[in-house]
Amino acid sequence: MSPLGRPRAPRLVRLALAIALALAGVGGAARAADVFSPGDLSRAHAKLSGLDHCTKCHPRGEQLSQARCLECHTELAPRVAQGRGFHGKLAAKDRDCWTCHHEHQGEAAPLVEWGEGGPRRFDHARTGVALGGKHAKVACERCHDPRLVADPAVKELLAKSPRRQTYLGAPALDACARCHFDEHRGQLGPDCVRCHGDAGWKPVPRFDHARTAYPLTGLHARAACAKCHPQVKEPAPGHGALTAPVAADHFTRYRPVAHASCLDCHKDAHEGRFGNACASCHITEGWRKIASSATGGAAGSPGARAFHDRTRYPLLGAHGAVACVSCHGPWKGEPARFKGLPFGACADCHADAHVGQLAGRGAQGAACDRCHTVQGFAPARFGQAEHERTAYPLAGAHRVVACAACHPRDPGLAARVPAPVRAEVERRGLELQISPAVLHLGGDLARCETCHADPHAGQLVRAQGCASCHEASSFRTVRFDHGNDSRFALVGKHARARCASCHRSDPALGGAVRYRPIASACAACHADPHAGQFAAVASAPGVSPEPTTDCTRCHAADDWKKTLFRHEQPFTDYPLTGKHARVACARCHAEVVVAGGAPVRRYRGLPRACAGCHADFHKGAFRGFEPTSLPR
Repeated sequence: MSPLGRPRAPRLVRLALAIALALAGVGGAARAADVFSPGDLSRAHAKLSGLDHCTKCHPRGEQLSQARCLECHTELAPRVAQGRGFHGKLAAKDRDCWTCHHEHQGEAAPLVEWGEGGPRRFDHARTGVALGGKHAKVACERCHDPRLVADPAVKELLAKSPRRQTYLGAPALDACARCHFDEHRGQLGPDCVRCHGDAGWKPVPRFDHARTAYPLTGLHARAACAKCHPQVKEPAPGHGALTAPVAADHFTRYRPVAHASCLDCHKDAHEGRFGNACASCHITEGWRKIASSATGGAAGSPGARAFHDRTRYPLLGAHGAVACVSCHGPWKGEPARFKGLPFGACADCHADAHVGQLAGRGAQGAACDRCHTVQGFAPARFGQAEHERTAYPLAGAHRVVACAACHPRDPGLAARVPAPVRAEVERRGLELQISPAVLHLGGDLARCETCHADPHAGQLVRAQGCASCHEASSFRTVRFDHGNDSRFALVGKHARARCASCHRSDPALGGAVRYRPIASACAACHADPHAGQFAAVASAPGVSPEPTTDCTRCHAADDWKKTLFRHEQPFTDYPLTGKHARVACARCHAEVVVAGGAPVRRYRGLPRACAGCHADFHKGAFRGFEPTSLPR
């Protein structure tokens, strides 16, 4: 079969075709094309009709060329190369254009072979984008609309051929606003899929009011949405989407919705007599259900909490949830007391949660409200600015370290509470709350090892400590100079080697990286490619001889293959003269296989006599001949 899906012509017919085309000549090219063309081209390729244009798609002497197709269809070339879209995801064997796009079938013949069922039955997942929900039922042309194309290459193609139909450049499924009108008018941002799915606009299965700034509790959870989110009139909305708005003259207000106070939605039944802090008495479970903190467990009315706001000590923050009996009694052996209670300092009611750790900082330093507020004991109002005024200002990476990393928990601090304080707390029926955080740190805070373990396992102990190499900005930022701070200056290729090439993890140091001592001889790091041929045996009294190789005698650190060796003294006592000087090194120094099967070039133990390398062309005729004995 031909690439166009037509039966190949018999050999004699093809031969006759070639002869006829040759005889037709240039003047008869059009008539030959009419006679021998396999069929008219489609309307899209009509400009390529005629014998003169055949080679634009059919290279001479070759089959149809996919590359020729992509030379014209430039919008497809990058997708195929990058494996994107339907064409890019085809297997290489299926990418021949003519397998799906048949030509020479007539001017009206379609160029796209959709298969059984046509475009509506096309498996959209083959493009890399599977259609689900209501998207699967939408007509193709609704999404493949030229107005939605954003791809520059496809837009350029459509600008040149406005009537051309293409399926390229359609918007991504998560770019909802490209096709759909924003029913929320920009209130909730462009990420529609946070709440909606493709099964339908309603309901919104992914929306959860608990994740908003106002979680719904109690009766609020059963209230109709419209009670808080009203309809807003919009006389003339403008929109650039393909779909029209559901409601053109109004929309639902979702943001902003005032919710800081109950009075934003509810009428004040008390007409301002008790202020606007409704939650100090009421809860969302029902208007008539009064919070226990409002009465403090006493037999009074809900106005007890509001009454305290008119005293010299209004209840603010967490104090509003404290039971009256906690501050006023009665307690064991003492009646209830409502006047003359001290309240000028936190310590008048609260035990020192830090058990004296801050007492040495004076009255001002130990004042609780310096770090804490009435909203709650935690979190503390102590940040970097406050830390700057301590004996250890935070610098560099220390600024982002969690407080607990330096101030660990010590459960034993609770045992330091004085017995009278513990007894008074118990008498009042309160819970003793002690912070387990260690605030007073011992040791010299100017030295890193006071807090940090030594990652070098004692190899680099210095008078200046860690700060001689490291900075507080980052442990990995080091001021170490291998040329000035070590005995082994890095030159040549050593300067470009990775640190880990020489400094490796050492089990003897518990896994720490070995920095010292490090052997500096070449053989300590590099394998001997000469298999010990140049090793010199060094010995000392009482020490076994051990061969060593002085690599630097011939090699430098900048390039291994650039050697200092010369075939003369003092490197060798066999200087090269005459034709020997022009012989390639490998002719005399051949590779040999040593133990383990490794090939090594032989330099030592080579013959020096001529017969060791050269054949005796005299076949022994001059054996024993001594030239020096000839008469002069």
